[in-house]
Amino acid sequence: DRWQGLVCHDANNREPSGRLRLSVPQPDPGPDIAMLKRFMADLPNPGTLEQLKREAQGILSPDVFDGARFEFNKTLSPKFALNHNVFLGSAQMPASYEFGANFGDERVLIASRVDMGGRLNGRINAQFGESFAARLQAQASPESPGQMQSLKADLDYKGSTCCAGATYMGGGLLGANLMQSITPWLAVGGEGFYHTQKEVKGGAVAARAQWGHKGEHVATAKAGSFGNVELSYQRKVSDKVGLATEMQYYHNQFCNFGVGYEFRLRQATFKGLIQSDTTCSASLEERDASGTLPAPFRRPSLFSPAGADQPKH
Repeated sequence: DRWQGLVCHDANNREPSGRLRLSVPQPDPGPDIAMLKRFMADLPNPGTLEQLKREAQGILSPDVFDGARFEFNKTLSPKFALNHNVFLGSAQMPASYEFGANFGDERVLIASRVDMGGRLNGRINAQFGESFAARLQAQASPESPGQMQSLKADLDYKGSTCCAGATYMGGGLLGANLMQSITPWLAVGGEGFYHTQKEVKGGAVAARAQWGHKGEHVATAKAGSFGNVELSYQRKVSDKVGLATEMQYYHNQFCNFGVGYEFRLRQATFKGLIQSDTTCSASLEERDASGTLPAPFRRPSLFSPAGADQPKH
């Protein structure tokens, strides 16, 4: 009776030596564990912490510059392409030209760009399986021969309900970040960094909420250990119209607020931004995909920026 439920007294449970085998029943995970697994399977991937406010940032960052710029892209093969950027210059900045070359497939992307001053920018993105990816960015210039002017390396992990990453920047800056979905519409996360040479450390916590029938509302919040707070909100009014707002507060330094809008037309995109420091900016980007231009210069982009900075009183 003492072994009832643990030992089966039949010949099938006897070892060759004649001894009985113990059969210990496995615990039942119960309905709560199964329900939790189904709930976690329905959670979306929140994206990386670096892209916390990607929807609002796309509207609140019009490509504004002084002068005129032309971009020409030429695809030589499915994996190789060239691009030419011509900046006509202005009263404050001289004219310039940049040449770029890109190589990429499903796993690797290599992009580089060099200007007339000999400054070279390059980046490499590599995908390792479905979950891991690595990114490397570097910049070299003739002013610093034999060494990188800047260097940044990132290692990202993408799970079904979370994203994590580690960062190294030239000079001894180490960082790590994590974003985790806790409900179908809410994700939380944080980041931390440490400078090995200056012995400075810090961190931040963040939250992202997305709701609506098609996820047209996105709100984010981020607070850092140095007294900085960032809030953003984006609403997708329609497939062609988007609105966004953002507030940035740095303790004992400044507080900035901005409102932006975006209109997407068939072959053009118009963006505008109004900020609390009395700065107004707008840009119009028009793409010509009709093929009426010569073959080497098809699919160009023409940018028409505008900006106004009113004096403060």
